[in-house]
Amino acid sequence: MPRKQKKPVIICCGQTGRAVIFGWVDEIPEPETITTIHDARMVLYWPVECRGLLGLAADGPKQGLKLTSTVPMVKDTARQVVAVSKEAGKDLKSWTS
Repeated sequence: MPRKQKKPVIICCGQTGRAVIFGWVDEIPEPETITTIHDARMVLYWPVECRGLLGLAADGPKQGLKLTSTVPMVKDTARQVVAVSKEAGKDLKSWTS
């Protein structure tokens, strides 16, 4: 049986939802559920050229974007869930800032 392909997402986590995490999930989670995010990177800063969080999810990174290093897994409560386009997911995974 083939393995399910993980889906790229940006999830706002933490008590107030201010921790913005990019990573990969088995299934898109519902808000307010505990979620496991694989190959996770925190989004520290996105420049105006990204056109906001939804622009980052749709179009991928732009010059000036700041991401942390990748960690194998983060588990936290999803406050807001944004699906990321496949192309943007590939670009965010390999982005160096």
